[in-house]
Amino acid sequence: ERSMGVKFIWGEVKKLDGEAKVATVKPIFANVTDEIAFDYCVICAGCNFGPFKPMGESLWFPTVHEEARKVSDWPHIDERFLEGRRRHVLEEYHKLNDLAKRKASMLVVGAGFIGVEWATEIEHFFPDMSLTIIDALPRALGP
Repeated sequence: ERSMGVKFIWGEVKKLDGEAKVATVKPIFANVTDEIAFDYCVICAGCNFGPFKPMGESLWFPTVHEEARKVSDWPHIDERFLEGRRRHVLEEYHKLNDLAKRKASMLVVGAGFIGVEWATEIEHFFPDMSLTIIDALPRALGP
């Protein structure tokens, strides 16, 4: 934890309030919850699609079907083509870069391969961001 500069919480996210940018977490051995504020949250649940989106849209799962593009969070980007994918990733990069300039905090939910990869990439490319990673298992990358 100290060598990476990332705070690890063994616990569960009980509520995620995107408007207030606060996660309610319950550490594994606690009887009470705690709140963690963040500027940007990455949910790394071990899948490549967005379970909370009607068409499974996520940054890692391109929105290519016509019906999905109608309800997309990114309707201005046509990800059927490489340029659309590039623009989508570039938009997310600029969001992160702006947060890094403000020395913002990031909460990574899920300490599996994708969550740990995100945390290490963010730490490498945006070293001024404050990182916290949380998982229901006792340590990162599994039991």
